[in-house]
Parts: sequence; structure tokens; C-alpha cells
Amino acid sequence: MPLPGTWLGVHIDQIALLAPDLQPAMAAYLANLGVTFRVFEVDETNSSFSGSSATFRTRIAVTLNGPSIEIIQPVAGTTLHSEHLKVRGPGLHHLGVYVDELSQAVESLSSRGYKKILEGKIDRVSEFAYFDAGEMHCIIEPLHLSSELPLFLAEHGQSYP
Repeated sequence: MPLPGTWLGVHIDQIALLAPDLQPAMAAYLANLGVTFRVFEVDETNSSFSGSSATFRTRIAVTLNGPSIEIIQPVAGTTLHSEHLKVRGPGLHHLGVYVDELSQAVESLSSRGYKKILEGKIDRVSEFAYFDAGEMHCIIEPLHLSSELPLFLAEHGQSYP
């Protein structure tokens, strides 16, 4: 149940991190938290990230059990993720909140003065936006997941371990 005057519920649905290499990061999460991942790649043929170079490639690992953790590894081209990793290094990138209507969340955050820094889509998986939430000291991502996500991961993802 959303708090009065807010667009999101009382919990964070996803914690997203940037890493220069998925393998050691996933191994550490498995060893310390016992979580497993499904890994897939996105590029300009199946996704769009505003402000990205014409070609790019990104590897993404999502947890299959335990807390919802996403680890993002920029591989090629320029994206917000690759630039963030260059400037700030690995670690926390954004907090994701699942929403039913992305447009409503975008409108609400924009009306509060938050600056939208990215709009994105991964075909058959999700639509999302990133907002610089300065006073929260992080990026907030309203995220609308597709009902096709499990099928996409089964078809395109690889399990780790």
C-alpha cells in the first residue's frame, strides 16, 4: 500500500549493482548469501537505453532466489552504466520499485522535481526509467516487468552456478 502522496509502496523491490565482471560478484553473493543467478545479455538489437551509443552490450545477472539483486556489467559501447562505473566505480547503482503503470510513476517523480536521467526498455522483459533522487543519495528506478520475463530468462539466460 503506497504511503499518502507517494507513488511507491513501503518497500524496495530490487537492489541493483554495477560490477566490472559478473563472475566474481556472483560467486561472492552465492558464497555469502546463497543466491543463484540467471545471466543474459542485452544490446541495441533487443533493448534501448536513452543516451547510449549506437551499439552497446551489457550483461545482466538477476537472482533466482533470495532477495531481488541485479548485477550489471557494461561490456561494450557507452551507456549510463558504463559511465557510472568509470566515474564512481563498482557498487550500488539504483533501487528499483516494481510498478503497474510506469507512466504514473514517471509523472509523479517528475512533478516532485526529480530529474529523469534514462528511459529504457528490454524487449519482452521490462520498461523502466532512472531518476536522480539527490536527497536520497541514489538513483530510483520505477520498473514495469513483463509477464514474459520468466520465458525470456528461460530462452536467453544462463544459470549461475
